[in-house]
Amino acid sequence: MTSKQPARAVPGEPSQRYPSAMAYAGIGMLNAICLLGGGALGWLVDRALGTLPLFLLVGLLLGIVTGALGTRAELRRYSR
Repeated sequence: MTSKQPARAVPGEPSQRYPSAMAYAGIGMLNAICLLGGGALGWLVDRALGTLPLFLLVGLLLGIVTGALGTRAELRRYSR
């Protein structure tokens, strides 16, 4: 009979196969901060320049893209 040895943790490798509830909460907070930050910065630029919807929409779009890239990077840690 061969005995199975426990898998060793490899530096730089994920320690578990699936994200925990706290990892999902962190991803949610990351997306909320990116979206609200982009919207707020866009609104401030629009307020200063008097071009209300333009930079608000650009800021929201950049916030969505930044949040999606951050989510992708975080979930890639668990995809091996």
